[in-house]
Amino acid sequence: MENIKLSAYSRDAKPADKIVVPAELYGPSVDNQHLFLDAADFDKLLAKINLATLIDLSIDGKPATAVLIREIQREPLKNKVLHVDFLQTSPNHKVVVMVDLLPVGKSAAVSNLGATLVKNMQTLKVEALPQDLVSSIEVDLAKLANLTDVVRVEDLNLPANLTVKNHPREAVFSLMASRKNRVEKPEEGAAAPAAAAAPAASAKEAAPAKNNKK
Repeated sequence: MENIKLSAYSRDAKPADKIVVPAELYGPSVDNQHLFLDAADFDKLLAKINLATLIDLSIDGKPATAVLIREIQREPLKNKVLHVDFLQTSPNHKVVVMVDLLPVGKSAAVSNLGATLVKNMQTLKVEALPQDLVSSIEVDLAKLANLTDVVRVEDLNLPANLTVKNHPREAVFSLMASRKNRVEKPEEGAAAPAAAAAPAASAKEAAPAKNNKK
């Protein structure tokens, strides 16, 4: 996929007329560099990338280097970006990234049986060379035709150059039946009908016969 371009400034070249975000660049063949990013430019960038997107990072107008975003620190309440970590990549060294899972197609169980689609995973953990990374992995919902169907990691159609780090049996998409389709189980151990009450005893017992003395 095509790399996204981003400009950065070294700490001693911070522009006076811009709102900036501090950043750090590190990697196997580069010394750690303290940087600044244009805050507005970086916000625009975030709207169209994810953590598996290669970025051509140019520092002070110099030739760009391919990087990945490794971490973004945000202010808890306003979600404002406070700091960004970049990892410099090498075409000869594999990286581990989280790739977005993108549903495509339609589920017959949802369309015809009124089932609810359940997304069990948002991203897939993969390992690949930087140039082999993909921005997303498609998940075919047509495989969900019956209420008991599940799409698992092992069912995904993946490029051969990606190595998946998730367990193959982990569920990606599943279904939840609507209320009317749920099978009601018969009540177990239902109480037996109450035994008929025994007739009430006579208020008076028959008195024994009296012996008449003469």
